[in-house]
Amino acid sequence: MAAKLYEKMNQYLANQEVNYIKLHNLHWYVKGRSFFTLHAKLEELYDQTADIIDDVAERLLALEQAPVANLKDALAMATVKELDSAPVPSEDVAQKLVTDTEYWIRDTQEIIELADESGDNTTADQFSDYLGEYQKLLWMLKSYLA
Repeated sequence: MAAKLYEKMNQYLANQEVNYIKLHNLHWYVKGRSFFTLHAKLEELYDQTADIIDDVAERLLALEQAPVANLKDALAMATVKELDSAPVPSEDVAQKLVTDTEYWIRDTQEIIELADESGDNTTADQFSDYLGEYQKLLWMLKSYLA
C-alpha cells in the first residue's frame, strides 16, 4: 500500500515541477485587460508551487524515498503538460487556471486517500492543507470569471 502512495507522491512532485514552469510561462506570456491582476497572481502561484515542491520532496526523503529531482525524469513521469512559449489571452489564462486547479484538487484527494489507507497521517495532513488551498483558489478563480 505504501509503495503506491510513494509512487503517486513522486508523480505529484513531477507534475508540480512541470506546473512551476507552466505558471512562469503564463506569467510571462499573459496578454490583455487583466494582465496586471493575473501577472501578480501567477507570481504568487508559482511561489506557492515552489514551496509545495520542496515540501513534497522533503516528505519523500523523510519516508526514505528518492524524490524526482531532474527535469528529464519529471517530464517522463508527469501527466501535466507544458505550454508553448506564446502569448495567452488573459481570459484563457484564467480558464486554464480553473482547469488546472480542478486537476490539483482531484490529484491531491487521491494522495490523501492513499495516505489514509497506508496509515500515514502526517502525509494525509500535509496534503489536506494543499487541498484546502486549492479549493479556496478554485472558488476565487470562478468568482473572478463570473
